Amino acid sequence: MVAKPPNAAQFISDLLNAVRDLTGHRPPPTWTHIDKVQRKLGIGSADAVEAAIRLSVAKGWLRTDGDPASSVTLTVDGVKLIEPKSGGRAGG
Repeated sequence: MVAKPPNAAQFISDLLNAVRDLTGHRPPPTWTHIDKVQRKLGIGSADAVEAAIRLSVAKGWLRTDGDPASSVTLTVDGVKLIEPKSGGRAGG
């Protein structure tokens, strides 16, 4: 039986969360190797991970260290995208 492929939005979310976890939730720019991200995702296809990274870079959620990239970091916008929303908590 063939496993159902994940939906694209969920895959991107999983990618961003994997980077966040691998960088220890430290603020950007904190870098991690792409091979670690691929292992954390449990994805055998480097092409799928590379495509998701390229899309995330184009959207401004990730930065890479070159082309081809070997390391990746979240951007501030990427962190905002995956952090839980602070639903109406009073600051103080």
